[in-house]
Amino acid sequence: IDNKFSTNSNGIYCFSGDSNAFVSNTVCSNGIYGIWLSNSKDNIFSDNIVSNDNVGIWLSSSKNNVVRDNSIFLNNQYGIRLEYYSDKNTLTKNNILNNDFGIFLDNSVGNAIFHNNFSNNTRQVSSIDSPNMWDDGYPSGGNYWSDNPYNDTSSGPHQNVTGSDGIGDISYVIDEGNRDKYPLMGAFSDFDATSEYQVTTICNSSISAFDFDEANNLFRFNVTGKDETLGFCRICIPTVLMNDTYTVFVNGTEVPYTLLPCSNSTHSYLYFTYNHSTQEVIIIPEFPTWTLMLLPFIVLTIVIAIYKRRLFCCS
Repeated sequence: IDNKFSTNSNGIYCFSGDSNAFVSNTVCSNGIYGIWLSNSKDNIFSDNIVSNDNVGIWLSSSKNNVVRDNSIFLNNQYGIRLEYYSDKNTLTKNNILNNDFGIFLDNSVGNAIFHNNFSNNTRQVSSIDSPNMWDDGYPSGGNYWSDNPYNDTSSGPHQNVTGSDGIGDISYVIDEGNRDKYPLMGAFSDFDATSEYQVTTICNSSISAFDFDEANNLFRFNVTGKDETLGFCRICIPTVLMNDTYTVFVNGTEVPYTLLPCSNSTHSYLYFTYNHSTQEVIIIPEFPTWTLMLLPFIVLTIVIAIYKRRLFCCS
């Protein structure tokens, strides 16, 4: 945890090592591998920065590992490479950008690869005899692909796709055995609202300063994008944090939103649009919690007042 591995031949090398956690490390400018996992299983790599290596993360003959929430960028050959029967691993919520190959797969199958952001890699994915799963179904979705032609926002989000739910209607095809059936139309982000509950977004804006104000029961965050373009955000809110009727403000102005049909008793999916610049978004319940708490007291006060008035009149 919290180490820096730089200017070595290999940053981290784990051989026949099982059930380890590698968390919040910076692995950069190593000559060959940033992280090399060989013949190892049940390891977790999370929240690491892996950059400017020849290969960012290399899994060889390694199964059932989790690679999540990492930033993997500017690696000379591969952001992530899986080979020699590296099967049944989970790669999720990684930012994979500006590498030669985003992910390279060679004889590695049954891996779950979803909620990653693939942006501006020379080649996003290359696969040799490696059919894998590239989405988590609907409405959870797949991955964001910067080269998806249906991400063209020149006339607003969702050009050439039907509906407005943050997920494309046409699969992103890698090859015959690999396709993302539910490609994301904006980058995926995951925020800790509390220690127990998370909020996820699909958004074509950069999101910053995300905060859940428990005391006032509201979400607040900033969205930034290219001026004079249309922004969109799909946010998934656990209903235990906020009820299923909402008010959405952008820079203090209430904006309409769509409560998507995929919403259920545990999660609400809101979709709304706005004009880009830097905007502050605030989401509150339609009836704030403190109002609901005061309502019984207000009603009781009115009833007592009416009762006392009747007593006074009778006397």
